[in-house]
Parts: sequence; structure tokens; C-alpha cells
Amino acid sequence: MKTIELIMMVAFIGGLAISLYKVYLFLPQKPLADDDTTPESVALLERIMVECNNTHAHLDEESLFQLMSAHHDFDPKHFWRFNENRLRHLIEHYRLKEPNFRL
Repeated sequence: MKTIELIMMVAFIGGLAISLYKVYLFLPQKPLADDDTTPESVALLERIMVECNNTHAHLDEESLFQLMSAHHDFDPKHFWRFNENRLRHLIEHYRLKEPNFRL
């Protein structure tokens, strides 16, 4: 192997190592404080949803969303991404566990 080939190989491996290290640093190392997709957060949202649904009869999704947002256990800073679309996903997720759940 010639000297130039060796220099090029070392430069390539060094550049690859630096690139992989930068990608590693970019990826999250710990869970975010406001991550509302953790199992605990989903369980809390499901509990709030069931409580609101059980206390009020004949709710539609929009009024359920309003009731959930006003619930005393609902933290708007933690669930800042929660919207009506997320509620629909939550309802479908809960219906997989409890098929008899109805609004």
C-alpha cells in the first residue's frame, strides 16, 4: 500500500468516526420531560378519558376533549401536544384493550 493510499484510508476512517460520533450526540440520550407518549402518560390520559366519559353521558369527541383539557389531573405543560387528533388515537388505542368502550 502506497503512502497516499494509507493517508486517504486514515482520513476516511477518521471522518467516518467523527460523523458517527456526531450522529450519536444528536440522538436523544434520556427521555424528554414533556414526552406524552410514555406508557405512564398514555395510562393517565386513558384514565382521564374514562373518568370524563363516565361522568357525562352522550359525549362527542369535541366535548370530551374540552372536558379532558379542563380535568384537574390534566397537566397542560406536560400534554401540550394533546389535540383532538391525539384524542382520536387515544380512543382507538383504548378500544383495542376495552372493545366495549363507547362515547
